[in-house]
Amino acid sequence: MGKHEPTPEERAEYIVKRLEMFIREKREPFKGMNFNKWQQLARAEIANAMKDYQKTQYDENQVTRRMLFILGSTIATIGFWGVAAAFGKIDYMLAGMICLIAGIIVIAHAGEWMTRKMWKKAQARKRERAYNNAISLDRQIKQMEKELKGKAKDLEKTVAAMGRAVPSLPNKK
Repeated sequence: MGKHEPTPEERAEYIVKRLEMFIREKREPFKGMNFNKWQQLARAEIANAMKDYQKTQYDENQVTRRMLFILGSTIATIGFWGVAAAFGKIDYMLAGMICLIAGIIVIAHAGEWMTRKMWKKAQARKRERAYNNAISLDRQIKQMEKELKGKAKDLEKTVAAMGRAVPSLPNKK
């Protein structure tokens, strides 16, 4: 797993939050959610997380293989033309230009590699902020639910007290 990829615990927490959000949105009023529906959703979310992890691993391996291939071919090119120049078989200027081009290719790909690392680091920070915001929002929602339940109980008590305090009007027939 890459340095800037979510840990298994973070992935699991993300799946749990997604399931919780889905259950809140899709449940029927005054009821829960159908268990089979919940299982299907859980399977889909876990499968998506696994696919995401596998794709990330594949992408990282592909970039590493490409970088190694380019580095190897560049070293071979520089070595071949360096030996040819050393034995006087070619002009030094031509060998120097070919080696320069090979070096530029290596530097360009190393720059791309560093850019990818910075991009992943930025994405990880963005993901962490979003995760922390979701946790904070979840806490706020739970706190508000608790406060609303307390206010509802207080209002019920007030209404009950007012009902007892107001004398009933005599029926006129």
